Amino acid sequence: MRAISEEHASIIKAATAAAYEALGGVSRTAEALGVASSTLTKYASTGEEWRDSFIRLDLAAELDRRCEHPFLLTALSRIVKDERVSSFGAVTASAVLRLDGVLDDVVRTVAQAIEDGRIDAAERQAIRNRIVAAKQDLARLEAMMIDGAA
Repeated sequence: MRAISEEHASIIKAATAAAYEALGGVSRTAEALGVASSTLTKYASTGEEWRDSFIRLDLAAELDRRCEHPFLLTALSRIVKDERVSSFGAVTASAVLRLDGVLDDVVRTVAQAIEDGRIDAAERQAIRNRIVAAKQDLARLEAMMIDGAA
């Protein structure tokens, strides 16, 4: 019996994939963490064979430490707090339009921040939050494309 829901499992897998991407891909992450690429790939895979394989806590902590954003900590925190976490869902026209909205939020937030010629700390954090949301949705979409879902 699985202790977490399918939705939460996919959130953890998407955060894992996003962190790998932020570090430069699975190969670079493997070098940085001293773990085989094949092992790391299993941790991000949503395929049936690897659905119950998740990144070890020590590796997650080190991965988040090396990324510019704590992808896994953020995902786990939202799950633990039972906060609403966006999920891409099936690839449909409306899902793609939602993703378009998320990406537009990134652009709009950056544009607003640079209007006065400088970006302050609060604006940087707002931009990073938008980027993280976009990366998570894109990671879920990418995982679906890799697994052949949709």
